[in-house]
Amino acid sequence: MMRRERGRDPLALVALAALAVAVLLMVAFDEWFTRLPGVLALFAFIVAGVFAIARPEFLEEEERAGDPAPRRASRSGRSGRRS
Repeated sequence: MMRRERGRDPLALVALAALAVAVLLMVAFDEWFTRLPGVLALFAFIVAGVFAIARPEFLEEEERAGDPAPRRASRSGRSGRRS
């Protein structure tokens, strides 16, 4: 993946900003009209975070690294490796 010369991914910054707004609104104020935007900001944080992580460029980087998927344990509890 070609890294950007300048800073972070803009979508990741949006997610972090939404988290900061959500925490501020949910913790600092107790009224319903501040809780509602706080919950919406939490939802925006989740959505932006998912899209920031699930970008094709981000996922292709893992495939190029050659890291195999972790093996699942068998029903007997063993990892499938023989010693």
